[in-house]
Amino acid sequence: MLSTVHFVITTLLAIVCVKTMGVSQGDIPVLALAIPALWLLPRKGWVGLALLVGVVAYGITLPHQPIELSVTQWVLFPLLMVMFSKRSSKITLGVMVSIVFMLEVGIMASQFVGSLEGNPLITAVQVVAIILIWWASKHKSTSNQKSWWALGLIVPLWIAGLPHAILVALSLTGIVSSIDFLSRIKNFRWGKLIYWTVPSVGFAALVVSPKVDVPHSVLIVWMCLLGTAWATDYILRSMDAEKQAST
Repeated sequence: MLSTVHFVITTLLAIVCVKTMGVSQGDIPVLALAIPALWLLPRKGWVGLALLVGVVAYGITLPHQPIELSVTQWVLFPLLMVMFSKRSSKITLGVMVSIVFMLEVGIMASQFVGSLEGNPLITAVQVVAIILIWWASKHKSTSNQKSWWALGLIVPLWIAGLPHAILVALSLTGIVSSIDFLSRIKNFRWGKLIYWTVPSVGFAALVVSPKVDVPHSVLIVWMCLLGTAWATDYILRSMDAEKQAST
C-alpha cells in the first residue's frame, strides 16, 4: 500500500514540477536542480560527478531552450533502460541508437533552419546531460544516507524571491526520494514503470497546459521515441518469455 502511495505521489509531483517549469518558461536557476542531486548523491567519485555535471549542464540550458523541448528529452530515460537491459543485444542497441540519432538530428536540423525554436547545440548538450544523469542513477550507491544540508540551499532561493524555483526544487527532491524508495522494494511490480510514467505524465501535463504551445513536430518526435522504447521492450520481453517456455 505504501509503495502505491509513493507511486501516485511521484506522478503528481512530476505534474507539479513540469507545470511550474512551463509557467516560468524554463527560467529556473541551476541551484534548484542541483539541490535534489546533492541530496541524493553527495558522495565523491565518478557517479556523483557525472550526476552533478549532467544536472548542471541541463540546468544551464533550460533558459535558452523551449521548455517543451527540454521536457521531451526525458523520454530518453526509458529508452536508455531498454537499450542497456539484460534482454537487449548489439543489434537491438544499434537499431535503437540509429532511431534516436535520426530523430534528434531531425530536431536539431529544424532548429538550424529556423523552423523550430531553440539552438541545436543546446539540444545536443541536453541529450548528453540526460545520458549522464541516467548513467549516474544506474550506478548509484545503495546507501540510505542523504545529505540533508542540501535542502538548506532552498533558503537562498527564498531570499531571492524565486517561488517557482523553490517549488521545482522541492518537487524534484520528492520525485527522486520516491523513486529511490521504490527502487529498493524488490517485490514491487511497478518499480521500473515509474521511469516510464514520470517522463510521460510530465510531457502530457505540458501538452494540455494552456500556457505552453507544443509544436506538432516535437509531439511527433516524443511519440516516436516513446513508441520505440515501448515496442522494443515488448518485443524483447516476448522473445524472452518464448525462450523460457521452450526450455
